[in-house]
Amino acid sequence: MGTKSVNIPWKIMMIPAIAVFLMGLIIALPPSHITIGRDYQLFMGQPWADFVSSNARLGCFISLFVRVFGIQVIIIGILAMAVTLTGYKRGEKWAWYVLLIGNTLGWGSGLVWVGTIGTVLGIVVYSIILLVAYVGLAISAKCILKEKVFP
Repeated sequence: MGTKSVNIPWKIMMIPAIAVFLMGLIIALPPSHITIGRDYQLFMGQPWADFVSSNARLGCFISLFVRVFGIQVIIIGILAMAVTLTGYKRGEKWAWYVLLIGNTLGWGSGLVWVGTIGTVLGIVVYSIILLVAYVGLAISAKCILKEKVFP
């Protein structure tokens, strides 16, 4: 089912998948407290170090929680790359829908997060990556979705 019409789009769709993977690495690898601290300070208006000094055990728990979340994001990135390199590259409908839904929910919820904590750069980056995903999907939509679902 693979066609030349998805030759470029699958490469475009690798960009958001790799971005997810890299974000997971940034979150999971030490020093993750930099990421936590920046987000905490933007949202709470207080330094992370002050919070940790008054709540050491809770600070450790949050750091561990964020690292595990980072590992989960790495896994999601790997799965997104796998879907892109297999089903989507072959032009399979299910993969197109998985990438549409996954990118919309994933980057969309990320936009809500960065919008809530107030990182303008985050809003720009997440918006660009979501736009890249939509461009890749739009380019391939006619080719992949051409078959009628109902006779």
